[in-house]
Amino acid sequence: MRTHAISAAGTTLRSDTQAVSIDGPAEEVFDFVADPENLPKWAVGFCHAIRRDGDRWLARTAQGEVGIRYVTDRRLGVVDFYLSPAPGVEAAAFSRVLPSGSGAEYVFTQFQSPGVADEVFAGQVASLAEELRVLQALVRARATCPTSAR
Repeated sequence: MRTHAISAAGTTLRSDTQAVSIDGPAEEVFDFVADPENLPKWAVGFCHAIRRDGDRWLARTAQGEVGIRYVTDRRLGVVDFYLSPAPGVEAAAFSRVLPSGSGAEYVFTQFQSPGVADEVFAGQVASLAEELRVLQALVRARATCPTSAR
């Protein structure tokens, strides 16, 4: 895990980048992560349920519904999340599925949005670490028990 500050439009945002090695083909990891219906299966600290709403998704979270727009590119392994916690507000989290031998590396970067307290962001960082472990275990379970882990 690395936490950095970046400059964007005159403000400095803290960022956190975490990665997890996954024993599964990068294409399968991408397909799993890029499917919005799988988000509540692995992002358990963030998303309790999800439903389609036109060209975006609505995630039920502990703080209420959050709009999510996915931008994906299978060829590049890109799965980016654009979150709309309130009208006119959008925050981004960027992720990549990278091939690594016969497995994959999943890299996820999130930013501390303006107005988000340091302790809240620290909680988001800790939750992501757990969620990446859940994702790793889910992919392993799907490979071991393909019919029962879906």
